[in-house]
Amino acid sequence: MPKKNLALKIAIVESGLSQVDIAEAADLHESRLSQIINGRRQARDAEQKALARVLKRKPTQLFPEAIAS
Repeated sequence: MPKKNLALKIAIVESGLSQVDIAEAADLHESRLSQIINGRRQARDAEQKALARVLKRKPTQLFPEAIAS
């Protein structure tokens, strides 16, 4: 079973924006963002940076597993 990205999901909820709004602002398709949140896909470096920018966080706050890799 894929491991969900709770840090990303929490940041999205705390932002008050919808997943669609976040995806558009980060130049991602909403289904891609959903796959990243639900652990079915790993975010590429550029996607991590774009999501961090939109959510006003550091990439390491949203993708702590990236540190370990």
